[in-house]
Amino acid sequence: MVTSIIVDDERHNRTFLRALLEKHCPGVSVLEEAAGADEAFLKIRQLQPKLVFLDIKMRDKSGFALLKMFNEINFEVIFVSAFDKYAIRAFEFNAVGYILKPIDLQKLVKAVDKATDRINSSSRQDLVLHFVKTLSEENDLIHKFSVHHNGKVVFVHISEITAIEAQQENSMITLADRSHYYSSKGLAQFDALLGDTGNFIRINKSVIINTNYLRGYSKGDVCIIEMKTGQVFEVSRRRKSEILRRLKQEIN
Repeated sequence: MVTSIIVDDERHNRTFLRALLEKHCPGVSVLEEAAGADEAFLKIRQLQPKLVFLDIKMRDKSGFALLKMFNEINFEVIFVSAFDKYAIRAFEFNAVGYILKPIDLQKLVKAVDKATDRINSSSRQDLVLHFVKTLSEENDLIHKFSVHHNGKVVFVHISEITAIEAQQENSMITLADRSHYYSSKGLAQFDALLGDTGNFIRINKSVIINTNYLRGYSKGDVCIIEMKTGQVFEVSRRRKSEILRRLKQEIN
């Protein structure tokens, strides 16, 4: 049995979710409910649930603020809230569980099944802890992400990325100091996460650049981009006009 706690500042939301879990997720036992972060912190420490259903935007403190109160997160989390597209992509990028409000039953069951698999896995990763560490203190948006490097977890700041290049099914990340890191995530995942941030542009099928580090580009038939790090990339001929238009907007 997977023990759980529901954290939401709206009583009717907690009641509705509990009813869904009792009827459709028999492997989950709801130990308690909490209406705020401080109350939830005490109950989680006392009851040690394996799974926490967590609302984000609460009146006293956010769900992210609750998670930041823990030095170690030894429970799985399913975020239950209403978010914009960027936040949803951030959850997907970090492989943490989430359900949008209003709750879709099939998605709830699927999220619970995935969380249960992680709980039962002997090779669980600290996905939630890593996710929380990527969030900015000011606005809870992702401003860095974790990569594995020489047996360690390294947090790479998005603002320091100059380019991301496809390397077969992996990606190579180059930083402003010319250091390189590798991620098992594909270029499409980075494009989905960073594409709406404004300064990240996918210039061909294999490369995303950060225009903050753009040194210049040629205007010939073949458009070549030069980065401040000395990196040189060719712009997709098929998307040349579109990409040049965006580059001009960034420069101006």
